Amino acid sequence: MKKIVSLLLMLLMLAGCAAAEELPQMVKVAFPAVDYTAPEKPTQNYAAPKENFSEDGMRYHDDSLDVQLHKFHVYNADVTVAFVQIADADQMRTQQAKPYPSKTTARIDTIAKPVKSVFAVNADWFTYRSDGIVYRNGELLRNREMPEDEGLVIDVNGNFHIISPMTEAEYAKLDVPVMQSFAFGPALVVNGEVQDIGDRKVTYRQRMAIGQIDELCYVFVAADGTNEDDGEGLNVPELAQLMHDLGAQTAYNLDGGQSTSMLMGNTKVNGQPKTMRAIGDIIYFTTAIPDGE
Repeated sequence: MKKIVSLLLMLLMLAGCAAAEELPQMVKVAFPAVDYTAPEKPTQNYAAPKENFSEDGMRYHDDSLDVQLHKFHVYNADVTVAFVQIADADQMRTQQAKPYPSKTTARIDTIAKPVKSVFAVNADWFTYRSDGIVYRNGELLRNREMPEDEGLVIDVNGNFHIISPMTEAEYAKLDVPVMQSFAFGPALVVNGEVQDIGDRKVTYRQRMAIGQIDELCYVFVAADGTNEDDGEGLNVPELAQLMHDLGAQTAYNLDGGQSTSMLMGNTKVNGQPKTMRAIGDIIYFTTAIPDGE
């Protein structure tokens, strides 16, 4: 019996390796030097020319931003993967449906369009909960520790840090200012290592994850699912392994379920395109190239 179990485990590992080898990987691009600072008002962001989007809607490219989308089936889910590279850390921003502490929600395209987003995903809907040390665009919005949970910090250089536990003492260890922070989790990949999810209940569902591959290089995964315990979708360990296999050195689980939304331009590219749940906040990317250049 032990030999049979060992053989099955070996076959599963080999299958996983084969699947990982077939996954898309980020193709980095070279940008010319840009001089960019995000405008004070997000509605003043530069507009992205329509001609910079590919005809099939799977690619965007200019001299400051590159987005490459891929769709495939892995484990038991259809997934949409986005590789995003930016020239300046200020091009990655967040936006709420209404300023904090409002609990207002809106569809992702409604939030993304006024800020001229090129690519956007749902964030952690932090206004739905009361805990977490939350920064948005460099401003501390809420300071309530989560001593039993871990958060994601994005610093002013665009680098990711897993804060565990999410307390003021752990934040104090950072030697760079915080730009964004998210209170959802769990952490999926830390220092290139897939994390042990522990005793979490294994469910398969729609999920959203964010990861950093390299300096100013990121990966996002939106997994389709049915929101049922035994339905189609990804469980958290599978999501962690997928983020690792896509090249993430640090990765974090964001709000999922019916909130799972990925937007290219003003078009939802995951799940059912016309089905968009109202959400509280987004992570988005904008071009650093002034209008008309």
